Amino acid sequence: MNSQPPLPNNEIARLNALHQYQILDTPAEKVFDDFTFLATQICRTPIALISLIDGNRQWFKSKVGLTACETSRDVAFCAYSILQQRPLVVSNALADSRFATNPLVTSDPNIRFYAGAPLVTPEGFAIGTLCVIDVVPRDLSLEQVEALRVLSDQVIAQFELRRNAATLSRAIIQRQQAAAQLRRQQDFIEVLYRQGEEKAQRGDYQGAIADFNQFLRLNPNGFKAYYNRGLARQKLGDYKGAMIDFDMYLRFNPNDVEARCNRGLLRFELGDYKGAIADYSNTMHINPDYVVPGDNGFICAELNPQEAIVNQTYSLGLHPNHVDVDIDINISQTHARSELEDYNGLIEDKTQFLPHHPNDTERYISRGSARYELEDSTQSLGLSFDNAKSFLSRGNTRCELEDYSGAIEDYTQFLRINPYNAQAYISRGNARFMLKDYTGAVEDYNQCLRMNPKDAEAYISRGKTRYELEDYSGAIEDYTRSIELSSNNAEAYINRANARSRLKDYSGAIDDYTEFLRFNPNDAKAYISRGNARSKLKDYSGAIDDYKRVWSKAIEQLPKLSNEES
Repeated sequence: MNSQPPLPNNEIARLNALHQYQILDTPAEKVFDDFTFLATQICRTPIALISLIDGNRQWFKSKVGLTACETSRDVAFCAYSILQQRPLVVSNALADSRFATNPLVTSDPNIRFYAGAPLVTPEGFAIGTLCVIDVVPRDLSLEQVEALRVLSDQVIAQFELRRNAATLSRAIIQRQQAAAQLRRQQDFIEVLYRQGEEKAQRGDYQGAIADFNQFLRLNPNGFKAYYNRGLARQKLGDYKGAMIDFDMYLRFNPNDVEARCNRGLLRFELGDYKGAIADYSNTMHINPDYVVPGDNGFICAELNPQEAIVNQTYSLGLHPNHVDVDIDINISQTHARSELEDYNGLIEDKTQFLPHHPNDTERYISRGSARYELEDSTQSLGLSFDNAKSFLSRGNTRCELEDYSGAIEDYTQFLRINPYNAQAYISRGNARFMLKDYTGAVEDYNQCLRMNPKDAEAYISRGKTRYELEDYSGAIEDYTRSIELSSNNAEAYINRANARSRLKDYSGAIDDYTEFLRFNPNDAKAYISRGNARSKLKDYSGAIDDYKRVWSKAIEQLPKLSNEES
């Protein structure tokens, strides 16, 4: 009886390499069956196998001319092939002492001829073979042996694609899970802030401070919490702690007049009169019309809050009625901020200048290098409340500054004056979308589409909003309508594909991803999404093709290997 085949010197590492492919005991696949078919045609043999050698068996990933799915490793010819890097050829098994008494030779399938090219991984591990078998003694030409070796390299290449696709899928899933975890964490953090606000409103200042503390531990840049914690500390008489919080808040938001005024009141209470005067002066400079609240309890009873600020401001020569000084400052800052595209500062400076010159139209339309070459909407409102165009312009500016709440107010004012402007509804809908007021956004898009039912972009915007509301069917209807109006809109196809995937309409999603890729053939994310949809339909070959495209693009970005390394 034959002795057992010897083990390779690197057997443990070889088995690890084999298991990394996750190929054992998987169903038959056409791509591998094509290789065994080609092997039989090239070598003119009745049997061909793709054989993988694990710890105690040889398992056939593909087979032609054989019904068995596996055999014991002890009797496997391939167990000898993996001991070398070049093909093993056995012309007559009966004449070879290693195989003469092998049960596969002495009984069915009566092997006489065997030729096996090892499947060698890029790391140099032989994990199996592509082999051909005949029931009569024979030999192969050098060309046939070389062809068998080339086919074995292609089998390994397919294994590599399979492994890389699986790795890529896992990475995508991990990123998605990490993003979901981050969203959950952000939601949790935001809840802490809202809880703190609610407790402060109920007078539970200690509880509010505890919530704001936890919020800031998780989000140290959440500057809004510094101000609210400062107010709570102020209520509890912890003026120094409140001062620290107001200082932190004003680093992020130096133009908040209420915060500056509160810090001035705290400084006054703590005896820092110069600091208090500086804060009051800045408050009046930023907003001369700001009224100090009279119920904060920080100013001495004999001194009215307004009078205290006015008196201390006088000492610096910055009384709000000193118009000439403020005008020069505002005009200079306006020009400088215009050059720097500081739209917030631009609006604020002109706000301070124009109450003293309400009829100076030139100042209103002077925008410097500001993005919107329209009249200064904030100030022209002071000239004529009916100037709807100014509300629209200021709304656009506020959107540019990501002040969506302010933009919504301006668009709403504009629409009260001009309720039949479809674009204004779109703009307000977009601002509401950014604030996650999806219901309000849908209402605005509906209004636009009533006036302009052929606005393809409006359908896309409403579709996106419906998607966020998890109304995937409605989103699909909108994207479909947009495509009917503009068949070359790639965005509509990708959005509809995503919505269809949500509804598990993977066939429809694949069609849309395919159409989108016709316009954007290098979009890796779309290939991955289409691959995922194909995987859901068990079209694994198609899925691998999509993942392969992504992988190929990634490989192109890596430095080229030298010919020797290749």
